[in-house]
Amino acid sequence: MKRIAALLMTMVFLLSACGKEEQTYTAAAGKPVPVVKTVKLAVVGDIMVHDYQYNEAYDPATGEYDFMHNFQDAKKYFAGNDLVIGNLELTFGGPDRPYASFPCFNTPDSFLDAVKDAGFNLLTTANNHSMDTGKAGLIRTLDKLDAYGIEHFGTYRSQEERDSIFYKDVNGIRFAFLSYTYGTNGIPVPDPYLVNLIEGDKMVSDIREARKHADVVVVMPHMGNEYESYPRDIFVEWADMMFEAGADIVLASHPHVLQKMEYRKVDHGNGVHDGFIIYSLGNFISSQTTPPRNASIILHLTVEQIGEEAPNVTEVSFVPIWTQFRNASDENEFVVRSVYERLSLSQGEKDAQIRKKDQKRLEEIHQETASFLLGRDVPLSEMQEEYIFPKP
Repeated sequence: MKRIAALLMTMVFLLSACGKEEQTYTAAAGKPVPVVKTVKLAVVGDIMVHDYQYNEAYDPATGEYDFMHNFQDAKKYFAGNDLVIGNLELTFGGPDRPYASFPCFNTPDSFLDAVKDAGFNLLTTANNHSMDTGKAGLIRTLDKLDAYGIEHFGTYRSQEERDSIFYKDVNGIRFAFLSYTYGTNGIPVPDPYLVNLIEGDKMVSDIREARKHADVVVVMPHMGNEYESYPRDIFVEWADMMFEAGADIVLASHPHVLQKMEYRKVDHGNGVHDGFIIYSLGNFISSQTTPPRNASIILHLTVEQIGEEAPNVTEVSFVPIWTQFRNASDENEFVVRSVYERLSLSQGEKDAQIRKKDQKRLEEIHQETASFLLGRDVPLSEMQEEYIFPKP
């Protein structure tokens, strides 16, 4: 009877535990092990389609545009990431108006087939080209992104949308995403809610509000001087303002070339932790084929939260990339390539796929990208597919 009673007591104890959060204990101390939450982000810079690109994608036999080849080499570097993020610097104004590039981008809708297939699931739409096809084109762009299941932030269809900060729970960590642009190339913004502009008071109040409700606040400003490889003091001050208001991560764009990146120590009242900034991600894809605008990176960030501590950016790495715009036969063919993969080909394979002058350019890109971002000489003999950005 005593044994039966003991068994019944054990069953009652086990059943009473059902539905309660399971605790894991260390063998040595018998203390709860804090839950570790991890989120991986892949981030790229400017996603643009100039006329060279959509002309190359056009099939006169069908009258359709096929961009699917653009990201076939690059998408392996997005696989396994929770979020794949980029700056959509164009609009989908529709086929009722001519397709166009600079100064006012109107891109064929089918470009989104390639973007979706590559793995992009979150895009910022606040940049100097947001109004290129007017209010109707801005709204149609958002509608097309919704139709493809790609989330977005930075431009909006209504005041209500604009006032609703974009939050996203990923693996138990709550993120807030905000983006702003310095302007819209002089094109008037008829309704203030359409485009988030870098206006100190409003931007700061948005970031502060996001800080109240998110574990990690990510801000993606469109700022900087085009084609300059360093951030001017004013843009460093803008970034400082974002961090002071509550940002943990700042991912900037607009210069179309890479600028420096760095870890930041931040404290928003929840303890000092590691944040991060890159002042310009450069071009991901475009027809800006002159150096250094055809060189960039795929940036990988790992965010980790241990128990109730503030989340940290625990690892940053980057893959140097190059937009190949002509093949070895000197025909237009726009494909985003890994620098390492191209340079690792045999000489025969290189000659069959890459023009001689582009082979030389790839070596230059490696130096420009790896050595520049790491702050030390990285000879080709030490070339890697992906580089870890060291903490100070």
